[in-house]
Amino acid sequence: MYSKILKRGITKKGLSLTQICFQLAKRDIMLDRGVLSKLQNGKVPPAKDNVNIALAEILGIDKNELRLAAARETIDPDLYELIKTAG
Repeated sequence: MYSKILKRGITKKGLSLTQICFQLAKRDIMLDRGVLSKLQNGKVPPAKDNVNIALAEILGIDKNELRLAAARETIDPDLYELIKTAG
């Protein structure tokens, strides 16, 4: 889900991975183009929250949707459900 959201945002925005990394660098977030490629293809776990927020802003996608997809994939499913029901 996370990688699909990210890939869809990258495609829709029409930016190259290098351009996205440059935009991230302007926000003091250093992310290698290769890592970004792996993120969009689901080959590595989702990025940290601050990176996801910046990516969402750069790509014009819903930051909460991207953040929730990242959380869903990185934390234990039972803990995710607990947080979801407690909120």
